[in-house]
Amino acid sequence: MDGRTVDMTRSCPSPAGTETMGEDSARGPPITINELVQLSHIGIPNDQVTWNRVTMTSDKWIAVRHDNRTDLSARRAVVTVLSPIEGTISYAGSTSADSVQMNPRKALIALKAGLRFEVFNLDSKELVNKVKFHDIVVHWTWLTPDVIAMITDTAVYHWNVNTQKSSLPPQQVFVRHHRLAFTEIVSYKADSTLNWLALTGLTPEENRISGVTQLYNKDEDLTQCINAHACCFSSYHFPGNPWPSTVFCVSSREVQDHGKVHVIELGPYKTGNYALRNSYDHLHFLDDLERYDFPIAVEISVDYGLLFVVTKYGYLYICDMETAMCLCCTRVAVDVTFSAVLNTNTQGLLAITRGGQVITVDIKKDGFISFLREQVRTAYRANKFEKVICQ
Repeated sequence: MDGRTVDMTRSCPSPAGTETMGEDSARGPPITINELVQLSHIGIPNDQVTWNRVTMTSDKWIAVRHDNRTDLSARRAVVTVLSPIEGTISYAGSTSADSVQMNPRKALIALKAGLRFEVFNLDSKELVNKVKFHDIVVHWTWLTPDVIAMITDTAVYHWNVNTQKSSLPPQQVFVRHHRLAFTEIVSYKADSTLNWLALTGLTPEENRISGVTQLYNKDEDLTQCINAHACCFSSYHFPGNPWPSTVFCVSSREVQDHGKVHVIELGPYKTGNYALRNSYDHLHFLDDLERYDFPIAVEISVDYGLLFVVTKYGYLYICDMETAMCLCCTRVAVDVTFSAVLNTNTQGLLAITRGGQVITVDIKKDGFISFLREQVRTAYRANKFEKVICQ
């Protein structure tokens, strides 16, 4: 392992210097920040732009459950589904559900009302599947386009909503670790094979927010808990390896203003590849006496070989996938940021803030390479990224 402390006086300017959107490479990294949608402009009340009401499972859709703005006494809430990139509303209707989520790829919407779950096809308006669960669900999410994950106080379940397997009820996958007993579950991730699974919970402590992630291997039935606030899985092809690897990327906030980002290559070892790697780097968090910042999302651009860490108070850390080295840091949002996903069109990020902004954060390709040469002073990495980003 090669742990390098980044000189943040070069690679992470002050918040005041980052609000120039990185136009001057001496002050901040070359990125563009554009507002795609202002949720208040499409009838979403500002006080209802919250993590549990506004969900973004991918860059295709945002689903919002909110009150009827024209009839606040209405008993039924309103569901609004929009395409953030196109800026258009795909669906709007009333519901008795207490939470809604769009499928990350298909035009399917899942609704939860107490113990009942229903999945509808938005195009055909047909019911795809439904189930009444036996226990209170404290967190749920689309894990894949076919699987919905349900987390209770004690265990994690998978429900395959595919119509060909519609008779199967949710199946228990693993038991929650005791370290997650008093946490608020905020994330559940899986690799493409559903063999590696990661459940993340947050808990407030004295003057800080602690994050715990339970990493579970289904084949081996093994659990390991690590200190992490946000994580993700991906398949990544490291240079020199004949086979792609499953990688687990995590970010954490530790004591005082220090944190880490890890890139961990998971087993089993593939013949011909180099030894499994575990790289990390240090992150420096910028906060004051009135707030405590921590990672809320980790996203990977496989095409660019970059790892993005987004924090609650709108800071973005851009890291190298191969070494985990933090290349730069800048502030991309003034308001609290509670959701971020990869923008598959630009290989940047989509993010939602408490102020109702849906923003896209993208890298200026030529400027990013110049920034690496001048500010980070890593000629090798600049040459490497130039080949993949500017091709």
